[in-house]
Amino acid sequence: MTHVHAFSWLGPRADLDRERERRADHPSFTAVGTPPMRVADWLRKPVAYVKATFDDPPSAVSWLSGQAAGAGTPVWPPLDRRCQDALDVLGWGGDIAWGLYGPGVRYLSLALVSCPNRADPQAPCPCAASAVG
Repeated sequence: MTHVHAFSWLGPRADLDRERERRADHPSFTAVGTPPMRVADWLRKPVAYVKATFDDPPSAVSWLSGQAAGAGTPVWPPLDRRCQDALDVLGWGGDIAWGLYGPGVRYLSLALVSCPNRADPQAPCPCAASAVG
C-alpha cells in the first residue's frame, strides 16, 4: 500500500438506485457524487471527491471511525470490531466500503481506497491528476 484515499457520500438512499450513472463507463460518472458500483472506481472520480489521503492504515481507519461515529446511527458489528477488520484489510492493500442508514431515507457511504489499487491496477491516482498542470 502506498497511500489510502478517503471518500464519503451522504444522500437519499433512492439515489443509489440510479446504477447506470454509478458505472465508470457512463458519461456522467465523474459528474455525480454517488458512490460507484465498484469501490476501486472512486479513484476514477475527480480529486474534489477525495475527502482525505493517508499514508498509513491507522490514520485512515481513525478517519473512518470518526465519520461513522458522527453519523448518529447504530453501527453493527460494533465499531471497534469493524475498525480492526478495516486495519487488517488495508494492511494487505484491500479497500473498505461501509454503508450506514441515517434518519429518514438518508444513507452514508464511506470508503477507504488503496492507491495504487489491487483490484484495478490501471486506475489513476486522483491526486496525481490534480498535481499535473
